[in-house]
Amino acid sequence: MSERRETSESFGALFEQAGGGRQERRRFHVGDKLEVTIVVVAQNAVFADLGGKQEGYFERIDLTDPDGKLLVAVGNKVSATVAAIERGTGQVRLSPLFIRNAEGDPLTTSIGLGAKGQSPVLVEGARVKGSVTGVERYGVFVQIAGTQGRSGRGLIPTVETGTPRGADLKKHFTVGQEVEAKIVNIDQEGKIRLSVTAVARDEERSSFEKFKDQGGTEAAAAGTDKPKADGKKAPQGAAKKPEPRGFGTLGDLLSKKKK
Repeated sequence: MSERRETSESFGALFEQAGGGRQERRRFHVGDKLEVTIVVVAQNAVFADLGGKQEGYFERIDLTDPDGKLLVAVGNKVSATVAAIERGTGQVRLSPLFIRNAEGDPLTTSIGLGAKGQSPVLVEGARVKGSVTGVERYGVFVQIAGTQGRSGRGLIPTVETGTPRGADLKKHFTVGQEVEAKIVNIDQEGKIRLSVTAVARDEERSSFEKFKDQGGTEAAAAGTDKPKADGKKAPQGAAKKPEPRGFGTLGDLLSKKKK
């Protein structure tokens, strides 16, 4: 009897290790905060992995910018809250808080609209405006426009303020002052790192790219009329060869005979 019990327990352990055991589904509640990964982008919804072979979804409009551009792709990490759990199916509807860029993704310059009645969705790489709420030795705190409370407050570290090294930040920033900065990082705790110098770098890069494109176009246009290296212009066509001299016409022979 004891041998059969041991055999049964051993088989159960092996079955569980092989993945055959039934995994308990996590029970979610409205308001839960989650870190999810985008796995499917559909026409009207965006699906995310909740872990434990469970999926939730965002309404697509909640992850778009004011121009209707989708701000996420497969692989993006999103901080979200559980907005609702559908009766019957148990499907989890999510509401986005922050969007992080997947490795190698180009950074966007927009922020999302967010769910109706909620703050806009903050996206790594977005350029935002806000007002200074505090100035400390180590940096400047900014409340991002359209947000409320700590979830929309970011820090511009001293090295990212664009001020000279060792400068007194209180002489360059005042409470209530409007600033423009770039969201360079949002950690899993929701702490937002901003940068003023990143905005300047982006503008310089953009200006250089435009200058390079214009320079290439002008050089291509000038190349069509460029003279040869010896300073002589290229011939417009083959020079007409002189006709060989002959014995003259009948008129020439008659005139000579009269003489």
